[in-house]
Amino acid sequence: MKNIVLMLVTILLVPLSVPATCQTSSSNPTNARDTSQFHNRLQQLYDAWSDLDPSKPAKFYAKDVSLTFFDITPMKYTGWNEYAAGVPKAFADYKSGKFTVGDDLQVHRHGNLTWATCTWTGDLTRRDGSHENAAGRYTAVWEKRGKDWLIVHEHMSVPLGPPAK
Repeated sequence: MKNIVLMLVTILLVPLSVPATCQTSSSNPTNARDTSQFHNRLQQLYDAWSDLDPSKPAKFYAKDVSLTFFDITPMKYTGWNEYAAGVPKAFADYKSGKFTVGDDLQVHRHGNLTWATCTWTGDLTRRDGSHENAAGRYTAVWEKRGKDWLIVHEHMSVPLGPPAK
């Protein structure tokens, strides 16, 4: 019984200990600026991926060997080197893509960390010239290192089955 009471007290007190700077809202004047900044940064990232050549978007990623990047296929890459080596294999049937950040981007900043979520659309061109449309979800955690914001975690996924109406 003591453990249950202690757990309930802890759960109730934790939110009170979170600093107000963690919270973001539409009334926060820096939120619109951060959203605009990261919308531009994400679209630049997506444009860099258009050739499906990881050397072009590499500047957006931290190179720590222990970082995790979740992608559509395979499920997980550990470290930038594994990611950069795996993407050309995953996109072997494609020659290019046009990716667009959705209009639902949300940006949450806390000090040197920012996490962003959005949906995206893509028009992929296969090596035979045919096109394939895709849509998915995206989450990234960016860390300010020096003057640069670098991706330290990324999660990209697509829904299973036909799109919801």
